[in-house]
Amino acid sequence: MSVLKIPDGGGDNITLLEVDGCLYPNSNIEDPVDIIKGVRDLPIRDDDVFVCAYPKCGTHWVWEMVRLLLSSDTDTVIEKDELMLEFIKGKVLEKFPSPRILNTHCFVEQLPRGVFEKKCKIIYILRNPKDMAVSLFHHHKKLICYEYKGKWENHLSLLMDGKVDFGSFFDYMKDWAAVGKTHPELPTLTLMYEDLKEDPLTGIRKLAKFLNVEKSEEFYHKVKDLTSFNKMKEAKGKFFKAPDGSAVMYRKGEVGDWKNYFTVAQNEAFDRLYKENMAGCDINFRYSLK
Repeated sequence: MSVLKIPDGGGDNITLLEVDGCLYPNSNIEDPVDIIKGVRDLPIRDDDVFVCAYPKCGTHWVWEMVRLLLSSDTDTVIEKDELMLEFIKGKVLEKFPSPRILNTHCFVEQLPRGVFEKKCKIIYILRNPKDMAVSLFHHHKKLICYEYKGKWENHLSLLMDGKVDFGSFFDYMKDWAAVGKTHPELPTLTLMYEDLKEDPLTGIRKLAKFLNVEKSEEFYHKVKDLTSFNKMKEAKGKFFKAPDGSAVMYRKGEVGDWKNYFTVAQNEAFDRLYKENMAGCDINFRYSLK
């Protein structure tokens, strides 16, 4: 275990935690290494549900949809990081009532062993990598633990080299895209961030069916309203604040914001790298909404 200061191409560093060769946020939680090392052995229940995604791909959003569908509790405000595997001790996790909606940015084989033994339901979210790159840049700039003050173009190089928390986005996508073959026993629902943005009600219905908690159309509309970007930012943005007072986890949530950041040369370089790394992995991303 070590705290690393990884330099970008412009001379700025991003501070990360390395555990067993993998990179994580250098958070200020107590015993972060023990927590990360303990993920594989966390006690898992039969009705645990997992929301899995690479950082900045919609974990907060979908986690809240799932919480509302499973509990029907539209009044309580809970932050998903209270149930994030990389940040919580097993003894604390045990105190949460079932069904627990757990979430993680880990690779498939880093999940708790009990997930595979109990065949827990998994919801996996994909977001187009260019919008993710922009969102991650702002995330790293705003959260104090990263100590990052670099520029967009240099941060993009870090991401393309996999030198960010949770490693290479390409490796992550390939790992999860193969889960149907590597672990066919796991009931998995894959959602596309852009599809949810375009038509959240259809996504909410899919989630309800997958979770066996189908409800009324009126309730689906209520979930849609409560999980709208503005409503979530208002209700939950207070949990994570940047030094300037802005909500770290809720910036824009738009589709196509990447066009305001990527130069033509950066876009072409990213497309080349994507093609090289993702050969044979058929994922059709949408980079804008009509």
